[in-house]
Amino acid sequence: MRFPGRTPPARFFLALCVWRLVPRRDATGTEEVVFGKVGGSILLLCRNVSKEATEVLWFQGDPRSFPPLFSSRVAFPPDVRFSLVDNSSLSITELRAQDEGNYTCKEVLNKTDHEHRVQLLVANPPQSTPKCWAETSSSGLMLQLVCSWPGGYPHPTLHWREEGQDLENSSWVLSSTSSSDTHVETLNSSHLSHRKVFKCVGSHVVGQEQPTCTVEIKIPSLESDPPKTCFVGDSVTLTCRVTEGTPSARLTWLRGITQPEAEIQPGGRYLITQEGNVSRLTIQNCSQATDGGCYVCKAQNPVGLRELFVCLTVKQPVNIVGVVGAVVVLSLLAVLTVTGVVLYYSPLLCLRASVCSAPHRNQDSGDVLVLVDSDDDDGNGEEEAMGSSAKQEVLALVNGSSVRAPYLNCLMEGDDGEQHGRGSAEEMRGGETQGS
Repeated sequence: MRFPGRTPPARFFLALCVWRLVPRRDATGTEEVVFGKVGGSILLLCRNVSKEATEVLWFQGDPRSFPPLFSSRVAFPPDVRFSLVDNSSLSITELRAQDEGNYTCKEVLNKTDHEHRVQLLVANPPQSTPKCWAETSSSGLMLQLVCSWPGGYPHPTLHWREEGQDLENSSWVLSSTSSSDTHVETLNSSHLSHRKVFKCVGSHVVGQEQPTCTVEIKIPSLESDPPKTCFVGDSVTLTCRVTEGTPSARLTWLRGITQPEAEIQPGGRYLITQEGNVSRLTIQNCSQATDGGCYVCKAQNPVGLRELFVCLTVKQPVNIVGVVGAVVVLSLLAVLTVTGVVLYYSPLLCLRASVCSAPHRNQDSGDVLVLVDSDDDDGNGEEEAMGSSAKQEVLALVNGSSVRAPYLNCLMEGDDGEQHGRGSAEEMRGGETQGS
C-alpha cells in the first residue's frame, strides 16, 4: 500500500506519533513573575481560563511531569498547604524557600490546551535597616556615598536623594554603581558644602515600608597639644587630631609657613604615624638650627580643608650637675660664714654676760678674776689706781678665756659705783660730826 506522494506507511505513522508529543502550534500561553514572603501565603492565578475547559491541571517544575500537582477532576494526595481556589487558581500557605520555582497551569479544551506559566519567588526582606556612610575616592578629590542593606532576598533596591530629589538625575553625579546589596554614588566635590545632608532610601518587593538612612558631610576640625619644647639631641612628638569631619580626612604635616607645599615625608629623623583620627610627628635628634619653629597639620576631605599650627621650641640642655654643684658650694659658703661670725662674737658676748652678772652670782661659780695693780698699800691710793689704770691693765680669766680690760667696762662701772657710794657715806658721816 502506498500513500499519495509515495510515502511509506511506516514513515507516516512515525511522523504522526512525533506530532502528538510536540505542543500544538495553535496552543497559546502567558507568563508572569510573582513574589511571596517566607511564612506568608500566595495565590497563583490561572489566567484566561475558559468556561469551556473540561479540566485544569497544575504542575510544579516540568509541565509534562506526572502526576500533576493538582487536577480539577482527579483528587491527588497533595500537601495540605496547597489547595485550589475557584477550581482553577492555586493557593499556597506557610511559604517556604523550597516552594520557589516555576508553576504551570494548563486548561484542557476540546481542541486546544492553554498554558499559563508562573514563576514564584519566595522573598525574604532584610531584617535590619539600611546603613549608609561617606567615603573619599581613591583620587582623594571625589565624594562617594555608600548605602548597604544586606540580608534580603531578592536584593533590595537602593537609591540616594538630596533635598527630596534623586541623585541619579543630577548633573553632579559622576558615576552610579550597584552590586548585590550595596549602591554607590560618586559626586563631584565642587558642588559640596558643609553640613549638606544626603538620604538613602531602600525598598523590597515584599516590604510595605521604605526604610532610610542619612549622611551629613562636614569640613574637618582640628586640635593639638600645647606647644612643645625639645632639648638639642633629644626626641619630641607633635600630635594633631581630627575632632570632626565626614568623610574621614587625610592628615599631612608641612614644615613651617615659608614652604607650605613642602610635605614632610616619613624617614630619616622624621617618623609619622596615624591611628584613626590622630596623627603623630616624631622628630628625633632635635636640632636648634633646623627643627625649631611652627609645623602645619593639614586635614583635607572632599568637603574642604583645615590647617593648624603646632609650634616647637628647641633649647640647649641645662647642666644639672653644674647647677647642683654650684648650689651646694654656695650653701656651704653660707654655712661657713655664719659659723665664723658666731664663733667670732660668741666669746665676747659670753664674757659680757658673765661679768655684768658677777655681783649676783655665787662665789662658787668657778669664775676667776685676776686684777693686776700697783703695790701701794694706801687705801685711797689703791682706789684711785683702780679708777685710773685698772681699765687698761686688768686681765680677766673667765671660764678659762683671757680678755682685755676694755671689755670689762661694766665691771669697772660697778666698782666705781661702789666707790662713789662709800665716799658719799663718809661725807655724810663727816657732816654729822661737824654739826654735833
